[in-house]
Amino acid sequence: MSAQLQNSSAPRFTGEFCHKVEGRNRITIPSDWRFGEEIDLFMIAKSLKKCISVMTQAEVDRLMAQAENLDPADRSDFRDMLGSSLRRVTLDKAGRISIPDEFFDQLGLPKAKEVWFTGSIDTFNIWSVTDFEEFKAQDKVRREELKRKLGI
Repeated sequence: MSAQLQNSSAPRFTGEFCHKVEGRNRITIPSDWRFGEEIDLFMIAKSLKKCISVMTQAEVDRLMAQAENLDPADRSDFRDMLGSSLRRVTLDKAGRISIPDEFFDQLGLPKAKEVWFTGSIDTFNIWSVTDFEEFKAQDKVRREELKRKLGI
């Protein structure tokens, strides 16, 4: 079992990177995103984008804390959905994780090819090259609008 990430802070997941998919659906995450120790991460297919979101235990805990504000029926449904949809993966000391087959099948990720990583500050996303390029082209105007609203 991998070590729990305790008093060390998680890296900030920023930038975009293209990496090769190795045997057994293994990918190496960007060096700036590594923890220096073996830890558990959690994957879930995003609902609004055709990609996988990867998060730390702290992010899962944050989601669970937010769910406490839901009414009891919604909270129960959310816990059921999250518990059945998350997949635990181990980030090894070399910075590699293996993506479960179901995500390759569900999202049409190319085995033995390349995927894109995109940072999302507290989480990161994994995309097929095609889906990422389509999303980026479609989302360009929205991204610029958001930056303008925030004065960037």
